[in-house]
Amino acid sequence: MTDTMLPSLFAHMAWADLRTLSALRSLREPPQQAVDLFAHMLAAEHVWLRRIEHGTPAYEVWPKLSLDECERLAKANQASFALLAQSDASVLARSISYTTTAGRAYSTPLIEILLHLSHHGMYHRGQVALMVRASGGAPLGTDYITFVRE
Repeated sequence: MTDTMLPSLFAHMAWADLRTLSALRSLREPPQQAVDLFAHMLAAEHVWLRRIEHGTPAYEVWPKLSLDECERLAKANQASFALLAQSDASVLARSISYTTTAGRAYSTPLIEILLHLSHHGMYHRGQVALMVRASGGAPLGTDYITFVRE
């Protein structure tokens, strides 16, 4: 992975999260399932950040959050990821030991966790976009190529 790729992936993630939030806010009544998925995505990022920092998460993996709470969490996550994305190769290769919510212990290189989070967000933003469209809204494109073009 090039020195610029990881920061670019996390800049994309921040951009895509804010576009997803904007699409949800454009609806008079966003579907609760879409808000719950978006909150899950952000909370999972938070949980991973706490694992990386060996801290205790402030959120469960499936929290009930308002869109304003989602926005605050997204911005807090983005600040932490921006710093992590600047890490050198030796830091990114470091194994992070953690216990899953199911109680299983693992050790995974930091770079693999960060790549997982990038893809996890893409997956759930796509699900939210489908729900926004099904509710009569217009989801905003969150593809990486759209981010690069803008």
